Amino acid sequence: MKFGLGQYFKPTPKKIRTIADSLVAAATFGGSAIVLNGHPIVGTVVFIVGVVGKFISNLFAEDEKKKSRVIKSK
Repeated sequence: MKFGLGQYFKPTPKKIRTIADSLVAAATFGGSAIVLNGHPIVGTVVFIVGVVGKFISNLFAEDEKKKSRVIKSK
């Protein structure tokens, strides 16, 4: 697994993508509940944490070696 700015537009591994999507869903739900309970600043911080987490997950990419492995049949 590679990490860096150059990996942003390459496909993200499924495990990392699943964790990041769960983080965004939890941040959206939690941030909305916090804002509705009268704490808009805390809710906004929770939203920002979710968005930053999702952005960081896009910086991961699969190794090229694992992807290029193809089984050849005879």
